[in-house]
Amino acid sequence: MKPHRRSFWRASLAALPWRLLPSPVPCVLAAGIAIAAPAVSAFAQEGTVITHGSAQQRASGSVVEEVDSLPVVRPDFPVPDDPGMVFYLQRSTNSNTVVYAARFLDDGKLDPRQPIVAYWRRFNTTGERLALKMIEDSFAFGVRARATDDPDVFSLYVVSYPERRATLRLVEPGRAELLLPVDGRQMRMRYAYVDVDESGLMPSVREVVVTGHDTQTGRALVERIQIE
Repeated sequence: MKPHRRSFWRASLAALPWRLLPSPVPCVLAAGIAIAAPAVSAFAQEGTVITHGSAQQRASGSVVEEVDSLPVVRPDFPVPDDPGMVFYLQRSTNSNTVVYAARFLDDGKLDPRQPIVAYWRRFNTTGERLALKMIEDSFAFGVRARATDDPDVFSLYVVSYPERRATLRLVEPGRAELLLPVDGRQMRMRYAYVDVDESGLMPSVREVVVTGHDTQTGRALVERIQIE
């Protein structure tokens, strides 16, 4: 491969979030899988999912711990404060952030047609809100919700890891929370951070950190998911 072509693919790969493959270890909001093969003609956009051979990664272990306060992994990254936000995801590659926000009807109830939506906050540029591209919504960051017997509760998952389900629950009119089973507890989710190693030709995930609060005790919880 000529040097300039190698640089092109390295830059393209660095933009991709990485998706974790299913494993017995609990995992959430995977940040992509994605190896771009030279045969792919389109420039790789954030969220593009192109699997390639043995380059796939999976979770190898998970540790949950109580801490005094939620860690701020990257204090240099802006923190979104969008109306209805129940969760957000950031990556070490840049400050662009995926926001997950609940949607409400005029009476403050969750909108049964689309109770939650995912979109970008492009903090790496102007901070503007942008919709996920179709491929991002279908393979990386998109979220799918299902109604339950309770109209104020929805079961949902992120498309990159459908095996792990979370619960969106209305707390009061116009306010909702996102709950996730973690090590026998219920975590009220706050944010996830994906540490990406860009030192090699192919970027890879080192670790995924998921944070929130125990719904029973209020204690801050951190789940650290090791990747291989």
